[in-house]
Amino acid sequence: MALIGKIREKSWLLIAVIGIAMLAFIIGDFNSGGGGPQEDVYGIGTVNGEKVEEKKYEEFLNNARNNIMQSKQQQNPNEQPKYTEEDEKNAKRQAWQTIVNANLMDKEYESIGLVVDEYEVDNVLYGKNGYSPSSISMQFKDSVTGEFAPDQLETALSNLMNSDRPQDIQQYNDIMEYVRQVRLEEKYNALLTAGVHSTTLEGKHEYEANKTVKNVTYVYQNFTKVPNDAIDEPTEEELKNYFEAHKNDEKYKQKASRKIAYFSIPIQPSGEDSLKAVDLLTKIKPKFESAKNDSIFVMRFSDVKQYANDSTMMARPVGSNKPGPKYPRTIAEEVESAEKGDVIGPYVAQDGAKLSKVIGFGEEKTATVRHILLNAGTPEEFDAAQNKADSIKNVILSKNNFEEMVTAFSEDPGSVSNGGRYEKFTPGTMVPEFNDFSFERPIGTLGTVKTSYGIHIVEVLERENTKRPILANIVKAVEATKSTADQVNSQASNYIYQIDDSLQNKTLSEKVEAFNNFAVAEGYTVRSAVSSDENPGVNGFNEIAEGRILRLAYQDDIVAGQISSSPIRDQNRIIVAMVADVIEDGTPRFETVKDQIRAAVRKEKQAQYLIDQMLGKEDLQALSNEMGAKLETEGLTFSASNVAVGREPQIIGTAFSGLADGEMSVPVKGSNGVFVLRVDQTTPAEETTDFSAERDQLKNQYKSSIQSQFRNALNNSADVIDNRKLRRYGIR
Repeated sequence: MALIGKIREKSWLLIAVIGIAMLAFIIGDFNSGGGGPQEDVYGIGTVNGEKVEEKKYEEFLNNARNNIMQSKQQQNPNEQPKYTEEDEKNAKRQAWQTIVNANLMDKEYESIGLVVDEYEVDNVLYGKNGYSPSSISMQFKDSVTGEFAPDQLETALSNLMNSDRPQDIQQYNDIMEYVRQVRLEEKYNALLTAGVHSTTLEGKHEYEANKTVKNVTYVYQNFTKVPNDAIDEPTEEELKNYFEAHKNDEKYKQKASRKIAYFSIPIQPSGEDSLKAVDLLTKIKPKFESAKNDSIFVMRFSDVKQYANDSTMMARPVGSNKPGPKYPRTIAEEVESAEKGDVIGPYVAQDGAKLSKVIGFGEEKTATVRHILLNAGTPEEFDAAQNKADSIKNVILSKNNFEEMVTAFSEDPGSVSNGGRYEKFTPGTMVPEFNDFSFERPIGTLGTVKTSYGIHIVEVLERENTKRPILANIVKAVEATKSTADQVNSQASNYIYQIDDSLQNKTLSEKVEAFNNFAVAEGYTVRSAVSSDENPGVNGFNEIAEGRILRLAYQDDIVAGQISSSPIRDQNRIIVAMVADVIEDGTPRFETVKDQIRAAVRKEKQAQYLIDQMLGKEDLQALSNEMGAKLETEGLTFSASNVAVGREPQIIGTAFSGLADGEMSVPVKGSNGVFVLRVDQTTPAEETTDFSAERDQLKNQYKSSIQSQFRNALNNSADVIDNRKLRRYGIR
């Protein structure tokens, strides 16, 4: 029994070895189900038409939960682990994927007659007949030699198998099953890789692709540089013609799903709601003013239990990026002129209604400057902005007209109305270059500063140590009352009535457009969510709201363009939702991919515009200057994946398309732009007849990738329906 204690003592090691993979192998007979009548068609889901039983899923889920908790315990043995909501999501995801993978691999093993019998399991466990001991077996080692001790393992397994404790017998069975499944996977992977080879000819091609260099010069212009008015907007006929020609392209293939369009109406506290909190604070203000122990008073009356008489509670106006309390700029004068012991408020801030008592003061360095910003992004724009800034600075020095120049030239909307001034900001508030100029240059300095925004003309006006109040705050949360929420709900109901009325006798695209237009007209932003039929669900909503949305999307005989019959409450907002599309597997409908088609047709038009501009031009430098396009020179190999302008495989393909040295290509459409290329010089790979290194490298690459490629192919070809959420919400 001592060895049973040992195997229990080392159970965390088994978990570390087996991990979540254990779940994938303990598959039992979960596909067989019971003999009684089935409760429904889908259960919690199906894999290739076979129903996954809920009971077996719960077993997998409990195993995943236990693994997560035990893993946490081992990471922090001195702390009691907490099981979080995120842990539960991970456990459910692992359990479901385990069932799917187990089903798929079980069918694969069965189809080719792959088995592992008890004799082979025994060989793997004990490292006999040419087998290496399993990872579990290697947990049992001789204390002196450190070598695998098969007698210890045999005793431990025998004691587990003959134990009266059901959990010991289960542990024995789990170990046997784990070893069997690991061996099955090893044998299957060996079969996969056994057929993988590379030839000497492939090695030669790889050698040449890596060693042959084409030195090229090319002019490249991105599609985004084409002016909007240079091309016509695609017509409906052009869109439909392109769709017919490309609808079977892989990139347009669809997975069955439901697209939801929605907008949110926030439930915000009304003025009356705020007044209730303000009234409460007004009543306790006299007590706060006379309180002898401010910390006790804050802890008793504030919804936010935070008090400290130090710099951590030094208050600054809203907009400061420094930590600590913030006060609205509307009461800045009152706060900054207050004396110790003064109580300010009540006032309403972003985090609630407040009373603030000055309990002390701190100091921090601040600067006040004024500036003019000239925006710039490219090197050329920075050069032009610097020249312009130098001219403006000289005018200011001669005419002392800074504010006039701000109005005429500054592109900083946040400071133009204030004469370009930024007042009493602390170190670290601004970008580094602007910050350094403001705090290190002498007061009165006028100069230019280059930042990521552009070029600034900056004048340092003032620096001082600013006194900041340290505040003790009584905070009362301002929450929307039921009456306020009901008003928002009533407003949403009215919206639904108006939208529904406007959707009559319209096509789907017209309905979606009408929904969008209504929301925008009322000041809301339309967002979209997609629920896959294989794995239904929409992110970003609480459980109740998600259930309502899924019921709308998956109700019987749902028609795209249908709007929710009533508002959907989601925490502090009300949702108005529409089923914008019901997408089926395979070839898409025109309306479903219309936006993608429009983007593709626009790109075709942009490409043709650039091709026409570049056609017939033989001087690349002149072409670059004429179009304001990039002129690049670089050495390329055929194996390269990127060039100087990004991922443009067409540039590499054109360079190796047979162009002779000195020969120029015609304009070629790339992925994101159009280019004209000249091959300047070709440096061929050194002559050799030994390509074994490249051949072996390719073979290893093929072997390392085939397993993941196989798994992906197996999963992609599987017909998997995850019905857990729809079942939970009573939808199917």
